[in-house]
Amino acid sequence: MANFEQRRQSWKQRNRIYIYAAVIALVMTMFVAPEVMEGDSMEPVISDGDVTVLSKESYSAKRGRPDLGDVVVLEKPYSQQFAEDNLILRVVGIPGDEISIDRGKLYRNGKEYEGPGSDGHMGQDMDPVSVDKDSVFLLCDNREEEDSIDSRNEKMGLVPMKEIRGKVRIIVWPFDRLGGIDK
Repeated sequence: MANFEQRRQSWKQRNRIYIYAAVIALVMTMFVAPEVMEGDSMEPVISDGDVTVLSKESYSAKRGRPDLGDVVVLEKPYSQQFAEDNLILRVVGIPGDEISIDRGKLYRNGKEYEGPGSDGHMGQDMDPVSVDKDSVFLLCDNREEEDSIDSRNEKMGLVPMKEIRGKVRIIVWPFDRLGGIDK
């Protein structure tokens, strides 16, 4: 019996690094995921080809909502209704907000929105939209595009919070852009 215990102990000793790696990989896939930006819709904050890391988070009226200014990734099945891959967008309207675009400027609750992407022209004007308790209003940062796939698009409109896969935390590639995401 002592011989069996010694062999078991030595197997654990020899394979400890692999066991740790497997546990870390399992934990990492449960809580974070990589995401590659395709296109220029989030320029200049996230560029085409940038690899980001998102924390997997689920939102709803009961579980909590994303914060204003968060950059989020939509669930793939939902995203593919509008684009070929996942969509990375910024939260500019949360439950209870009224969002409008007037003379190329974005307004949140009657005040001009200040934040990443707000310094350019917004394209077409948009009548006020009230964000309901289960949804958010999402925009890309490169907002001058007339055919943007975001909440301005009639096909997409307000996005249910349950369709958000997670929050983008950092850019990890290319290394010269390594760092957090501007809010």
